[in-house]
Amino acid sequence: MKQSLLALALALTMLPVAAAAQNAPPQGGPPSWTPEQRQAMMQTFKTFRDQTEKLEEQTRTEVLAGLSAVHRQAVANIVGGLAVSAKPDVDVAVRQIDAILSPAEKSAILSAHNALRSQMETLHQQMRAQMERTMPAGAPPAKEHFQMRSSKHAQSNDPGKILLHILASGVHGDHMVMMMRGGFGGPPPH
Repeated sequence: MKQSLLALALALTMLPVAAAAQNAPPQGGPPSWTPEQRQAMMQTFKTFRDQTEKLEEQTRTEVLAGLSAVHRQAVANIVGGLAVSAKPDVDVAVRQIDAILSPAEKSAILSAHNALRSQMETLHQQMRAQMERTMPAGAPPAKEHFQMRSSKHAQSNDPGKILLHILASGVHGDHMVMMMRGGFGGPPPH
C-alpha cells in the first residue's frame, strides 16, 4: 500500500512537468501558442479588420460625396457595365472614369486615397506591434510573418483606377474585386 501511495504521489508530482513538456515547442521547431495567445491573436485580427472596414467605408463615403450627381451616375453606369459584361475591360472603364472626372474631383480622390493609405499604414504598424506582444517567446518578429499587401492600385496615382477600386471594394462578398483582379495586378479569376 505504501508503494502504491508513493507511486501515486510521484505520478502526481510529474504531471506539471509532463504538461509543460507537451506545451514546449519541439527542439528547433516553432514556439507553441497557448489558447490565450491564439484568442488574443484572433481578437487582434478582428479589431484590425473592423477598423480597416471602417476606414474604407469612410473613404468611400467621402469620395462619393465629392462627386457631382451627374458624375456619380455616370461612374455608376460604367461600374454597372463592368459587372454585367461578358468580358469586362477595366482599363477602358478607368479611362472613361478619368475622362468624366473634373480636376477638383480627381484631386479629392487622390487626397482621400493618400489619407487612407497613411491611416492604413499606421493601423498596420499598430497591429504588428500588438501581435508581437501576443506571440510566444522565441517567435520571429511579426513583420517577418505579416507584410502589408502591396498591389498596383494601392500605389496608383490614377484617380479613375482608385475610384473604381474603392467602389468595387464596397461590394460585399468582393465579387466585383475578384472579377477585376486582372486589371489591378493579380491574376484574373477562373
